[in-house]
Amino acid sequence: MKNVITAPIRWTGSKKKLLNEMLLTFDKEKSVYIEPFLGSGTVLLNVLSQNMYKKYYVNDINSNLINFYQILKTEKEKLFQIIMGICQQYNKLENISEKEIYYYEMRKKFNERRIKVHRRAAVFWFLMKSGFNGVYRVNSNNKFNVPFGKKEKILFNLENAKTISELIQNVEFFNLDYITFLETVSNKESFNEAFLYFDPPYLPENNLVRQQLYTKDKFEHERFIDHILAYNRKFRELTFMISMSDSTYANEIYQSEYTYRVDVREIIRIVNPTKLVRSKEIAYINYKLKIEDRKHS
Repeated sequence: MKNVITAPIRWTGSKKKLLNEMLLTFDKEKSVYIEPFLGSGTVLLNVLSQNMYKKYYVNDINSNLINFYQILKTEKEKLFQIIMGICQQYNKLENISEKEIYYYEMRKKFNERRIKVHRRAAVFWFLMKSGFNGVYRVNSNNKFNVPFGKKEKILFNLENAKTISELIQNVEFFNLDYITFLETVSNKESFNEAFLYFDPPYLPENNLVRQQLYTKDKFEHERFIDHILAYNRKFRELTFMISMSDSTYANEIYQSEYTYRVDVREIIRIVNPTKLVRSKEIAYINYKLKIEDRKHS
């Protein structure tokens, strides 16, 4: 199996362990790749490394995430210099108490929003690296409020970051809500030539469980799937995949006459029988999939 490229930022919910098998299910017959919920960027980076499409449009509502990737794309040397300086300052602190103070000072500056875009991108990287469990969370005032993760040392993989900067040169990044993003891209490209990969916020096990999201707003799944199916009716040759954690609630919303349900565990069993992964990952797609035909593609 191919080596998986690791995203440059720490991020909870990464699909790194499932990625090789997942990419086998993507529709490679299309020329345009569209991803409205970027997250860590792990999926995008590995799609890019395999040169699967000709054009790439990606988006996330998280402005700090998109700012990081934009700076990594256009002004990497300045970003690298600031990040390595932060690492040096943090790692030379003598004990975890001093490092905790440093973390909260950086978090305060980040939330004041007075720092320039290059340093903001670097501080965002630092907070995700040294905060608790790679979580991005904001309060009702849109202030980053993740606690200190008690990291003794933080490391920056410079060579990996350089590789990623080169990979994303032909990617167009957007910081919009997914509806506006899709409208914007549909005015630039024919969706009949596009494969859309969606990784929206996951649903709880049932609709009585309070949803925990990394944005401050509740994500409306019913509205989302209605919107995607409307595009599907308009552009008959459009193909899409929606990643989701398996639950009764998810099936109630996403299972329809227009979609097929794919169990990622079954894909792993076919492609790599010796691989053991505990996963509840499923996907809903609108195209027929014969995974046996793709094993050696």
